[in-house]
Amino acid sequence: MSLVVPDYCARSVSIPAGRFVMGSDDHYPEEAPARWVDVGAFDMDATTVTNDEFAAFVRATDYVTTSERAVDRAAHPDMPDAFYVPGSLVFRMTAHPVRLDDPGQWWAFVPGACWRHPEGPTSRLVGRGDHPVVHVSYLDAMAYADWAGKRLPTEAEWEYAASSATDPSQTEDGEINIWRGAFPHQNERTSSAPFTMSARSDAPSTSGLVNMLGNVWEWTSDTLITPKKIGCCAPDANMHHPAARVLKGGSYLCADSYCRRYRPAARIGYDEKSATGHIGFRCVSA
Repeated sequence: MSLVVPDYCARSVSIPAGRFVMGSDDHYPEEAPARWVDVGAFDMDATTVTNDEFAAFVRATDYVTTSERAVDRAAHPDMPDAFYVPGSLVFRMTAHPVRLDDPGQWWAFVPGACWRHPEGPTSRLVGRGDHPVVHVSYLDAMAYADWAGKRLPTEAEWEYAASSATDPSQTEDGEINIWRGAFPHQNERTSSAPFTMSARSDAPSTSGLVNMLGNVWEWTSDTLITPKKIGCCAPDANMHHPAARVLKGGSYLCADSYCRRYRPAARIGYDEKSATGHIGFRCVSA
């Protein structure tokens, strides 16, 4: 049976070839060195893939995401027992101020959490059809991109597009979805889930791209070799391999007091087989 790819999979923005300064020497060490990079022309999705769009893919293919499958104990023998059932990492606000050097205080592995049930088995996607799909691993994002006849962007492509699409006043005016308030116990926008916002909640940039910064981290196709400690934005517990895929853009957990990674040059690495409630993706095509 041939599959019909919905029209929304074709909505994209043409990014012309160009040269830009990639990376930064002024922020986190993993962003250095700043260097000139040439990028060829490509088309990029205007927004991250939404729950409704991912649902269409699952209906067409019967795809089962990483978070919906049990982890192979033989392949990963050293994890806590709770991690061997289907589930994913869910952010939970703390009741009071906590030390910011232990992400395990606000992340919890929740059995049954997945893209359909973002906070756990009793949560639903009602009212979130246009929010970015989350709890999707790099492998899940690749499967969707293949189905849509696209691919994931390279880190250079993503940063080049974001650099041309980003208005610095957005962060000052509160237009992007980052944490505003005392992290992780006080959020001026919401006191409970969902912490994501519509993938179209921000006004399109002059290039036509939307929400390149904040809301959810976005998978890229590049590999980042990191130590087991992967950065400020997710706990170590779900990280098992030294090779990780690069995430870009920051998320709703980026706060001035904690994680100033809502910038085009910012980057972290995460295991390609893992997922959390603040990671999504968008696709590109040549």
